[in-house]
Amino acid sequence: MTARCLRLLAALLALACARAEDHVSWEMTPPVAGPGQPFKLQVRIESDVILGPADRVGRELRPPKGMALRFSGQLFRANTTEATLNFSGVAPEEEGPHVIPAFNIRFPARLIKVPEMTVNVSAATGFRREGQARAELVMPVRTYYVGERIPGAILLKGSEQEIVNGSFGLECEAEGFTFQQTGARNEELPNGQGLQTGFELTPLRTGTSEITLNGIMLVNTGGLGGFAASGRDRPFTFRRKLTVEHVPEAGRPVEWTGAIGRFLAESVSVSNTKPEVGEPIRLRAIIAGEGNLDRILPPELGSNETWDVVPGNDRRFRRAEDQRSFTYTLVPRLPGKHLTPAIRFAIFDPETRTFQRLEFAPQAVTVTGNAPAKVDLVALDPGAAAGSPAAKGLTGLATPDPAHRGLLDPGAKTVTPLAASRPFWTTNLTLLTLCLTLFAAAAGSAYLLAHPEILRRARARREVRASRRAAAAAADDAAFATACVRGLRAGCAPWLDAEPAALTQGDIRRVLPAADVAALDRVFRRADGAKFGAPTEAALREEKAALLALLATLEARL
Repeated sequence: MTARCLRLLAALLALACARAEDHVSWEMTPPVAGPGQPFKLQVRIESDVILGPADRVGRELRPPKGMALRFSGQLFRANTTEATLNFSGVAPEEEGPHVIPAFNIRFPARLIKVPEMTVNVSAATGFRREGQARAELVMPVRTYYVGERIPGAILLKGSEQEIVNGSFGLECEAEGFTFQQTGARNEELPNGQGLQTGFELTPLRTGTSEITLNGIMLVNTGGLGGFAASGRDRPFTFRRKLTVEHVPEAGRPVEWTGAIGRFLAESVSVSNTKPEVGEPIRLRAIIAGEGNLDRILPPELGSNETWDVVPGNDRRFRRAEDQRSFTYTLVPRLPGKHLTPAIRFAIFDPETRTFQRLEFAPQAVTVTGNAPAKVDLVALDPGAAAGSPAAKGLTGLATPDPAHRGLLDPGAKTVTPLAASRPFWTTNLTLLTLCLTLFAAAAGSAYLLAHPEILRRARARREVRASRRAAAAAADDAAFATACVRGLRAGCAPWLDAEPAALTQGDIRRVLPAADVAALDRVFRRADGAKFGAPTEAALREEKAALLALLATLEARL
């Protein structure tokens, strides 16, 4: 009993003293370095205790021959069981794998061993220690086809002397093509010594065309960035002649719906594998690959005695995943175990100039329920004798008789054509007359608004006529003079574009230069002399006829 308790106590102590194994991982950027290329090494440590800051990291570090490696810092976070240490180095000139021996890292709470790490050096990375930064156009060299998606990229390659920091202003000048940038504008190259920008071209018509790609890359020859004093903008231009043709008709399958590229059938599924008769289900197929996914039309699936098929209505395109899905609605007609219709694609490969077929396998579906009943119609003769054989059964509906009427059916009435109705023409003529009258009134109003002098002369003519009549019927000289002056002012106002009351004797003489000056002077003094302190009682018997004739002449001029 005592021995058993001692063994149990020892096991508990061992569990209490046991600790989790420390996990160490590392990552190198770039993954493969060129000869003499700078690289970054990051070591990540996960433990079960709070690590704290590392101490004397570089003391035990022993890089291989020809490699420069030093500790550049720690991403420190207090009260955490994780630590990230950064190292910077330069790859050896000799190609091949180079092993960094294992070494220890001291933390306040624990000593952690970092396993050996391998740095791969290869000249195939394209790293350059010297030389100017340059831009390269990457596009497939071949004949292109209308509607295909042509991938391309602009590679901005730098060196240790000239570092490419970024680019902007990428433009494409091409007739008969659509242009679209893809991915990030400035994506880093795998060797870490430059950037790349992807794009896509889509031909719209056949023929030979020249495309032009223009842009500017930011080159840094030292300093803090592309916009520093030592940085500068460097433009680049590419011109390429492209030949575009139609997809060849020779050997083109009938099920080809515009797919150009390289695709594969990723998956096919049904929404319900055990539907009932008449219950709609969805058949969904996903195609993936490289090509013009957004331009593919859904293949047609015909209905048959087992399925009613509604054409595909789902044309979603996910560019990031290079996928396209098509969804069809199927309605089962009969119960039992059936297979869904097969979905077939024909794809044109522009690299090999051949057509390939792609098929989504039919899916097994178990349909439950009952088939719809079939109704047989029997024709019976009411006048047949008893015991006579029954008439042959007919399937379907009888042909309707247009002359047959029911009890509540009054039958069709003869309808008189609308053009033969007198009220139709009377109403139309009335409306036409009304429209013409309104149009004439609107046109006349618009003309009078554009020529207001017409209305002013007509109003003046009426006032002159009324004044002439009042003067002719005046009983004394004062009333005669007042009527004459009022008529003269009203008749001369339209010619001077002034108010009648503001006209003087001189204004009247400007309009009527042939008038008798003495007569005008006497009639104005008789009518307005009292206003200006020069009244007169002179008789106007001799001037009456001349003044009335003057008013008549003025009325005629208006």
